[in-house]
Amino acid sequence: MNKKQLIVLICAAIILAIAAYVMNRPEKRGWQSSTATATLVPEDFNSSAVTRVTFSSGEKTVTLEKGDQGWGIKERYGYPANFSELNQFVFDLSETRVARELAIKQQHFADLQLTPDDGAVTVSFENAAGEALQTLIFGKKHEQESAEPTMPGMMPGGNTMPLGRYLVLNDKRPVIAANTFAIVDEPVTFWLNKDFFKISDLKSASLIADGQSLWTIERKNENDNFTILGDTPEGKEVDNGKLNNIKSAFTWIRFNDVADPNAKAEDIGMDESKTFKASDFDDVSYTIVFGKLVDGKRYLRISELAWNGKTTREAAEDEKPEDKERLDAEFAQKIKDSQSKAQELFAKLSPWTFEVSTYALGNIDKTRDELFKDLPKPEAKEEDKPAAGDAAAPAPAAP
Repeated sequence: MNKKQLIVLICAAIILAIAAYVMNRPEKRGWQSSTATATLVPEDFNSSAVTRVTFSSGEKTVTLEKGDQGWGIKERYGYPANFSELNQFVFDLSETRVARELAIKQQHFADLQLTPDDGAVTVSFENAAGEALQTLIFGKKHEQESAEPTMPGMMPGGNTMPLGRYLVLNDKRPVIAANTFAIVDEPVTFWLNKDFFKISDLKSASLIADGQSLWTIERKNENDNFTILGDTPEGKEVDNGKLNNIKSAFTWIRFNDVADPNAKAEDIGMDESKTFKASDFDDVSYTIVFGKLVDGKRYLRISELAWNGKTTREAAEDEKPEDKERLDAEFAQKIKDSQSKAQELFAKLSPWTFEVSTYALGNIDKTRDELFKDLPKPEAKEEDKPAAGDAAAPAPAAP
């Protein structure tokens, strides 16, 4: 091999190496930068000193405040806030990197929705003295065209993929963050602590209006169908579908919002209320007061919630004396735990009136007659059926 051929081979090898690098290098996703190291908040940001977090955008403000009982929502009368979501938000801020710093002037901030008049969300973290520890401005999401084909019916430009968000940091630097932070756009109801009650194994229930019982249903075992106390109307039978709806009405109950504790009864439908009493197979009893439909909404409150199980243990016939002390202690602890659980839930829920699904209350807001259905029509007896091939006698001809 002569010197010229060797040079050609070396050049070819270099070209192949460059091609292999270009084809196999990691694909950059639009704005990502390998030099992105700075976080959105300083590493020494002391989140434990924060006692107030405010989300402001236009006329919408959400204020989360830390008090003696934990975090609450100012715009919801101090109702407990969902601390886990707040904690995750602060964690994401401390972990998210600056993907790119933006060399833009103040007059161009509006193009990225980084000004209050253009939809920016300002998030402020304050300490107990009211001093702002960090203030961040969240603009619009940073998106890039998706490689996926546009779906039929999609608006032009709608086939995009959000990759991050434009922000102005506490030191006034505009940047792109590697996180969309969709949580800052959520309404105030998102921040409500959604811990609630549920009745999953209904044993008995009754509905009361104006001091009079409308109906009572019960069952002895969890696998039984419900029965309605009292006589069955003539020509009717129990509508098990309606009773099953009552059974499941509070199985997955959720609330949408909380009412002003000082709201007038007529404003939340409680001027025409009914009372639903229920107990489950865990020996927990509930008294739920709910109102009529008002402006498409319905409200309820918990007026009683308690554990009413047996407080004395019946020993087995073959129980050994050495086992009695242990079993008695276990039984006493179970009673204590059950009572404490019910008391804690009642203390948490009883001060509040909740807006709930109209569907859930619609399943229990029934008259007694609505819990029955018509008996199926009896089939015609065989001897009453016309024989095959029988035809009606022809009508006599007109004179």
